[in-house]
Amino acid sequence: MKPKIIYGPVLSRRLGRSLGIDIIGPEKTCNFDCVYCQLGRTKNKVQRPEDICGVSTEDVVQGLKSYLKK
Repeated sequence: MKPKIIYGPVLSRRLGRSLGIDIIGPEKTCNFDCVYCQLGRTKNKVQRPEDICGVSTEDVVQGLKSYLKK
């Protein structure tokens, strides 16, 4: 099963309702642990950008197409 890349809609003060796009990947990998992050707590903290395994552009496009079909 492919990870869920598109999520939402989420409420936004600035945009009203918007879709979120998770470009970080199935296991949240980041060098921050922001309390306001829509993806939750950071499970995998990294030190260098090379350590991040994100998703491809094609994965985002396919996720958006799949979301819009629903």
